[in-house]
Amino acid sequence: MALNNMKHFWLLFTAVLVLNSHAPQASESSVQETAGLEALDVLIKRRQFPQAYVLADRLAEDNEGESSFDFQYGLAALETAHYDQALFAFERLVLIEGDQPRYRLELARTHFFLRNLERAQIEFQRVLKQHPPKEVQQNVQGFLRKIVQLQRSVEPKFNASFDMAAGFDSNINSATDEEFLPKDELIFPVDIRLSSDSRETESGFISSLVNLSYLSPLTNTSSYDVRLVGSSRINSEVDTYDLTTLLAEAGFSFYSRYTGPIKWRGAGRYQNVQLKGEEFLNISTGLLQAFYQHGSGIHFSAGLNLGLFSYVQNQDGDLNQVVINVSMASAPQKHNWVVALQYGQDEAEESINDYSGRSYQGLTLQSSHLWGKSRSYYFLLGIMETEYDDINRALYSELREDTTVNAGFGWRVSLDRHLSIRNDYSWNNADSTLQANSYDRFKTELGVSYSF
Repeated sequence: MALNNMKHFWLLFTAVLVLNSHAPQASESSVQETAGLEALDVLIKRRQFPQAYVLADRLAEDNEGESSFDFQYGLAALETAHYDQALFAFERLVLIEGDQPRYRLELARTHFFLRNLERAQIEFQRVLKQHPPKEVQQNVQGFLRKIVQLQRSVEPKFNASFDMAAGFDSNINSATDEEFLPKDELIFPVDIRLSSDSRETESGFISSLVNLSYLSPLTNTSSYDVRLVGSSRINSEVDTYDLTTLLAEAGFSFYSRYTGPIKWRGAGRYQNVQLKGEEFLNISTGLLQAFYQHGSGIHFSAGLNLGLFSYVQNQDGDLNQVVINVSMASAPQKHNWVVALQYGQDEAEESINDYSGRSYQGLTLQSSHLWGKSRSYYFLLGIMETEYDDINRALYSELREDTTVNAGFGWRVSLDRHLSIRNDYSWNNADSTLQANSYDRFKTELGVSYSF
């Protein structure tokens, strides 16, 4: 063991000499080249691909065309996202030794990461025809499934869905049920009675939603999309909180050869919110998202949102928002799950309103399950911790901190390919250091959806 370690150390040391030598003597050159090739082999076996690629690139001029070197050079290039160099190396290997399944497999992988999907599909199928080991066959089948998904994802698509629902909300304004503000929380301990609009109000409601989306490819590796969403909610008991929302979003998605299988999406979003038919809030948001599907089928995503909240009636309340989202989800199957993390910061544009700024972090867990061919149900649980930037010194003597717990359950039955019915239940509990911001809320709704 010690002798092997010493040998590897000497080979790597020699590789450093190869990388840093500029004018070696002819007799020394062949010795260093041999040692360099041996060092390259060690680096590949140790999966130290960045170092291997740098070394192989230095050795390429004198060793290209040798099968063993081409394979190691191509593999190092592939694993470090130097896809053009990998393509040249594996194409040479397949041209000379096309009966080697491993060479063709790596060529297929290279085409896949270059998003030459049709060529990758052909090469993967050729690998299967060579009857490789079972593990290789499973790996290839995984890539073929990804290719089909990617090909479908870049086909022009138009989707439209319509939803109508009726339900009951125990607390439409997410407010406390207390009649007075607690004196011990106030800067001046006097009786302050809350108005009816500031207290818990229950109501039945009718809601509607229209969702239109279009996606179109630009190239094999890029596409654009647009989305329009309109929603409304009318409460039966009081119209103060009747809500109308309009949203427009446009995005651009692409793959980069430098980041391989990661899909990137940039988008801009504009949202208009109305209360009781009057303009209340405008939200402008810029989004940057990254999506990655692991070979196991697990989906990973991360996103950065930069938003501006502009209040129409009270511009002093405007906020700048930064939100980071990270999630992990299972591959679509009979039983699915999602784990999502969120961190956000809302900053008041006016320092005098710092008490409205806040930082928050949350965790959401969701699972969904297919029941038969046409039925499904889901469970959801989330928790959010919020801390405000400053005390509202005009009223309170304490800093506001909230802990909010959300739970949900719902089911859906598909009547046919387009029409479905759904029933959703949700419960929210907010526990705040300021009693006026503590509340419980229960909501249920029964809806019908149509999509095409």
